[in-house]
Amino acid sequence: MRTRRLPTLVLVLLAVVLAAPAVHTQGKITPPQFTVGGKVYTAGDDYFLANYTQLQAYLAKVDQESDRVRVVEIGKTAEGRPMLMAIVTSPENHKQLARYKAIANRLARAEGLTDEEARKLAAEGRAVVWMTAACTAPR
Repeated sequence: MRTRRLPTLVLVLLAVVLAAPAVHTQGKITPPQFTVGGKVYTAGDDYFLANYTQLQAYLAKVDQESDRVRVVEIGKTAEGRPMLMAIVTSPENHKQLARYKAIANRLARAEGLTDEEARKLAAEGRAVVWMTAACTAPR
């Protein structure tokens, strides 16, 4: 039986939806609704799964509407489509992403790092939550 993999984007969308209460305080954010055949579906509705194109368009819209969401391409899917990641954080943290990445790299590698240095880096850095999924559905 052949299967079709749905991209990582599904869980990224979930992260955006879960972050919506914090994002909502800054202004109007379009809810995750999709129109198919004249009927409007909301992400999470029974018997509805948004397709890749719908999710990609929604993330682009949220990226434009919010200073707390930045959507970046992190690679290509098996079908050659952009694999997207939504970074949801404060505007201040967005400005420091390169620094936080450097801290995470230094802590992950840890060679030559003293306990005191590690504690200082951990105090300055930010926790990262990576959510992903690989769903399969019969064709």
